[in-house]
Amino acid sequence: MIDFFTVLLTIFVLLMYIYLILVRKSIVIKSTRKKIVYVLVFGSSLVVILLTVGMERSLDQRIRGFLAVLLIFSFLLDTKGFSDDRLILGPFDRKGVLYQDIEKIALLLRGEEIRLNFFKNGRRGPMMSFSIPLEELLAFLSDRLTEEAQINILVDEEN
Repeated sequence: MIDFFTVLLTIFVLLMYIYLILVRKSIVIKSTRKKIVYVLVFGSSLVVILLTVGMERSLDQRIRGFLAVLLIFSFLLDTKGFSDDRLILGPFDRKGVLYQDIEKIALLLRGEEIRLNFFKNGRRGPMMSFSIPLEELLAFLSDRLTEEAQINILVDEEN
């Protein structure tokens, strides 16, 4: 028999995936993530699948195991980046940071990677990495930032 908690967990996972997919679609320029995230997500998913399938369990426990794998895989839908009207800092950051609130942006060029940091109300925001051409990023930002916003570009010549 399927438990009420399993039904609630199923509804939660479905709603979370719908929300994450909608947020992901709203992001125009996505930030890159470290490769270790993929290794950790697939490794932990494999462990949970093996434990779910490999042991004698009830149908309810197997469903919960597969829902746990879906919860772990949801970290791959976790996206940060630029939407049309704001900077999205995380998947559950509903408001984000409006471009009009950004005072300054610092770009650090490291080979093919661009690291972006922004300042709002004198405070530094989290650093984000992008792998798009600098010209494309600057064109995107210049269309959306206010006239007073500064963009500083630093080049790391060691890498």
